[in-house]
Amino acid sequence: MSIIIRKNLLKLIWNIQLESIRYHRVIPMPDPMPYTTAIWRKRFPYRNKTQFEVTHDEVYTKDMELKTLEERRHEFDPQPIRVDKVNIGYLSPIDSISTAESRNRFEHYTTQRNRADLKKLHYDGALRLPIDEVHNDWLSSKYFSENLRMIADHYGLFDDLFKHGYFIPRIPLHINYPYSDEQVTPVYSGNRLYAKDASEKPQVEWKSTNKENEYYTLIFTNLDGHLKEDDAEVLHWFVGNIPGNQIDKGETLCTYLPPFPPNGSGWHRCVFLLYKHKNGPINFSQLYGSLPGNSVSLEKRTFRTIDFFNKLCSHLRPISLAFFQVTWDISVKNIFYNILGMKEPRYEFDFEPRYVPPQQFSVEMTPFHTYLEQYRDRKDVNEEVIKHYLTMTCPFNGYPNVPKYPLAIPNEKWVPDWYKYELIKYHKRQGKWKMMPF
Repeated sequence: MSIIIRKNLLKLIWNIQLESIRYHRVIPMPDPMPYTTAIWRKRFPYRNKTQFEVTHDEVYTKDMELKTLEERRHEFDPQPIRVDKVNIGYLSPIDSISTAESRNRFEHYTTQRNRADLKKLHYDGALRLPIDEVHNDWLSSKYFSENLRMIADHYGLFDDLFKHGYFIPRIPLHINYPYSDEQVTPVYSGNRLYAKDASEKPQVEWKSTNKENEYYTLIFTNLDGHLKEDDAEVLHWFVGNIPGNQIDKGETLCTYLPPFPPNGSGWHRCVFLLYKHKNGPINFSQLYGSLPGNSVSLEKRTFRTIDFFNKLCSHLRPISLAFFQVTWDISVKNIFYNILGMKEPRYEFDFEPRYVPPQQFSVEMTPFHTYLEQYRDRKDVNEEVIKHYLTMTCPFNGYPNVPKYPLAIPNEKWVPDWYKYELIKYHKRQGKWKMMPF
């Protein structure tokens, strides 16, 4: 009995000590000159010892305690509205695998792993697999659908397209942009392309059951390409009432317009959405409204997927998607001037001014020229580099002959250490010497 009381008493004392340490400990302030304090004590021992020490008597309070993510969310939004995402697509796969077939595949997999001849081929590096068959089998499996859903969710496609909705892609969507006579530029799951790669209408293919009353609708939008509204999209292509997978026989309600990401706007997410109709063809002009057709007006091509789906959710459902990221290149200028008939916008980022730390009385472990250059005007530093560049070049002879191994050349008889480091930076083209063209 005494042992239990002693354990409880020690536990109570330990908790009290933790609370006192937690809320009443003193925060030591870091030394602003960690390299100089000990050195200056040795150089000036007759001075007061506390002259080189920093004291801080601020008491640690509960308000200064690190907060968890939930506490910070509660400060930002005390009464959040939590809405669970809804699956707006097809709940079951189109070509689902039966339980008997799954069992047969597992048994075949087990027997193949126990075969000694296959193991020997694997160890010898002579085992060959039909990659195309394996790839097609993976495209028809549930792992491909779930993987594509996770990638789309990671890039925020569902949040920008359907707000609180999502869907699981049930069939693969193959999209290839023409590159040359024998080569194409494929679209995968977020691969990066330039605007010139998507300048022509792509080849779109998907697997269809070829039933009589089976129709699809393909929409191509840019989630980040609208120039005026943040929550709007740019409609680049709209083909409705596609019988089966014959996209050429569909109804082109909006002609193809190449993506035109402005200069400086970064990477844009361009999404291909494939919808499957529930009951035959759809009259889009009656149920949704007018579509751009052949017009290239950005006002008419303003599009919102959530509004489109809310009006036609009883007639179609999304079944697949594919997307890529596109950025600016020189071909965008041609789209703005010759197709859109407007000036090309250009975006620039306003960087914050460069942080310059306050000067110190003594600086150790830092060359004095490196320390002083950060307080010089950047124009003066660039002017010094340009003058050196002009003295090294000649309008008739061009650039001077730079040695192949400049660091192997010995220096003069004696140079200071800071000049040695500056020569190393000069030969390596580091620091302010980056802009040297040779």
